Amino acid sequence: MNVEELRVHRELEKEKVFKDDFVHVKVVVENTGKNSFDFLEIRDYYNPELFRLVLGENFISTRIGPKGLIKFSYVLEPKVRGEYPLGPLSITVKDRLGFNSEERIVPDSVSDILVYPPYEDIKKIEILGSKRSLQLNYGLQRSKQKGLGSEFYGMRKYVFGDQFRLIDWKASARTQQLIVKEYESERDITVMIVIDSSNSMAGGAIENTKFEYAIRAGMLLTKVALTRRDSVGVFTFSDKKNMQFLKPGKGEDHFYQVLDFVAKIKPEGKNRIVEGMDYFIRRFQKRSLIFYISDLESPIKEIGQGIRKLVPFNHSIIIINPFSPWFEIHEIDLSTTDKALAEAISEEMMEHILKVKQDIRNLGINIVTVGPDDMMTQVLGTYMEAKKKGKAF
Repeated sequence: MNVEELRVHRELEKEKVFKDDFVHVKVVVENTGKNSFDFLEIRDYYNPELFRLVLGENFISTRIGPKGLIKFSYVLEPKVRGEYPLGPLSITVKDRLGFNSEERIVPDSVSDILVYPPYEDIKKIEILGSKRSLQLNYGLQRSKQKGLGSEFYGMRKYVFGDQFRLIDWKASARTQQLIVKEYESERDITVMIVIDSSNSMAGGAIENTKFEYAIRAGMLLTKVALTRRDSVGVFTFSDKKNMQFLKPGKGEDHFYQVLDFVAKIKPEGKNRIVEGMDYFIRRFQKRSLIFYISDLESPIKEIGQGIRKLVPFNHSIIIINPFSPWFEIHEIDLSTTDKALAEAISEEMMEHILKVKQDIRNLGINIVTVGPDDMMTQVLGTYMEAKKKGKAF
């Protein structure tokens, strides 16, 4: 029997999915020869730590005749965000008595699947529908300035240099002096999401680490800011080998660029915040609203040095601090001894965070300490508050 006469390939419904979506996999087996294969097994490998089999089987034992065609399919559910391989495919052929068998790995049969963060948070935003609904439900307000926009602001006396097209001739006739109309123009801002991608951010359950929550929060913030016509950029960093920068952009297309960008980032390496901020300011200097998301598990002096590198550029900086003990013991049943140990660690870590706050208190930078239950609302609320106060405008 000539195994080379068998053609096997995988078809994916889509190669990019959200974490709470499904991957539909179809495997096609074709016999291009004139002989039958009476005992044939095709298997498609996947990593059970990354994917959960929810429907069908990833293998088939069958017979295939000359010029025959067989298809089978199965459905996987991604467990974690990231870029992961699916495959390879293998072919096993046995003789009639089952004494002899031959297994071949199908060349080039590994497919990459990009898993986005879960869409649940974004869906909540989209259900609200219009921008008006966003404003009513989330209190989002745009910063406005007098200018040449489309929304009426008020009237005042004409001064030299005003454009003639702004003169309200009826009001001018009534008052016997030139009156001009003023309009509000909405001012857009740039939001930079800076995420600590060091290995300490991997603390917590594999599907709900501090880093996964940071990515989800960044995705949600991106969606809302783009809805408000703000520009959004992303920077992730740990050490020299792990610094990734996505320049700010706008629109729905940019949202998916952000998804592609963050889906590939893994928490690895040590946090080198001083080097990270050096890299950042070389790539970006425009005044912006910066959300720095980190567990702040670096030495206090290094954190202060890194943050101070941003100060000369007049950024408005907000530090979101996922508090390590709240994430790493989240939804875990602990014994009395373990609870006492966890409390001691929490107190020590909180003392560290307080010292960081003291070190940067003169910079006017707010540190918001969050847990898994309130991280999303805190990030959104802080963004809204910054918009109301007109920060980074």
